[in-house]
Amino acid sequence: MHLLDDTKKIDQLNTGFSYDSIYSLPDQCAYAWNSAQELEIPSSYSHASSILFCGMGGSSYGARIIKSLYSDKISIPIDIVSDYHLPKYIRKNVLIVAASYSGNTEETISCIKEALQFDSEVIGISNGGELFKLLKSADKPVYKFDAEFNPSKQPRLGQGYMQMGQIAILKKLNYIEVSDKDVQDTITFLKSRNSLHSKQVRLTGSPAKQYATFFENRIINIIGAGFLEGAIHAIRNPFNETSKHFANYFILPEANHHLMEGLSFPKGNKDNLCFLMINSPLYEEKIKKRMELTKEVIQKNNIPVFEINLVSKTKLAQIFELIQLGSFITFYLGMLHQINPADIPWVNYFKEKLK
Repeated sequence: MHLLDDTKKIDQLNTGFSYDSIYSLPDQCAYAWNSAQELEIPSSYSHASSILFCGMGGSSYGARIIKSLYSDKISIPIDIVSDYHLPKYIRKNVLIVAASYSGNTEETISCIKEALQFDSEVIGISNGGELFKLLKSADKPVYKFDAEFNPSKQPRLGQGYMQMGQIAILKKLNYIEVSDKDVQDTITFLKSRNSLHSKQVRLTGSPAKQYATFFENRIINIIGAGFLEGAIHAIRNPFNETSKHFANYFILPEANHHLMEGLSFPKGNKDNLCFLMINSPLYEEKIKKRMELTKEVIQKNNIPVFEINLVSKTKLAQIFELIQLGSFITFYLGMLHQINPADIPWVNYFKEKLK
């Protein structure tokens, strides 16, 4: 029996409940979409001249997704800070969205302390922690979610709360347009796909398990474009954290200006690398052509190429389709490496040494 068909072995390795959190993505999204819109926010928050997101790691996914999905719809600039300090241009008329799943991310806390000195329009999203206390004491709105549907307690596996929560908040503030139907259709689609990606599905019928076997002994390079850029970032990180596996990503058309000439050497590239192309029928035609030509160049360098062809109907749904599939792939890849995907020993080591 293949390891990925051995549900008992999977359960033995899944002591941190990673699988359970991944399976609960639709429930996380539904909860956040409904509850975040109930947050009371001052009307002044709807009149910012720009939006600045502050977040690190998994807590920055929502910002990256919003920026790539809505950049052609939002009429004001969007920026993202993943660092200790705000840019010098930050003053009063900027909406600052602070995202920290734990509420204790030191870089984000540092930025928000600076923002409060300017009396900026600050709003937070968190499961609690120092961020929640800081914003509450400053009388700033903060969306605190109940993480019932993330039993792993790992921020990267509770992204339905963070991503859909921020989308709901910006919708409430009239910065973006997203219909309840689009969200409900997305959630329905995700629920239907859970059955395809379930651990009970045998390897021969499971795309997620098959991808994991393709990637087991190779460095993964993800390629995509446009509205999917934020989601591609959001699936790269779990390859690192959940699978404990090296992965990187490249975005078109930018990558076409340098990447292709870097495929020839080292000579071991054909044995050590692989590429994962993220295809969407919703890409513009120029990007579709670039994706095909990029694949051709990679294959001419004798490097394996694998493809994900997204099938859901809207850009919003395709973003969450990719996140869901990526989460299952990285979980099963962790199973092949026979590790508990929830554990992050090197991150914990690093944080301890920083103290």
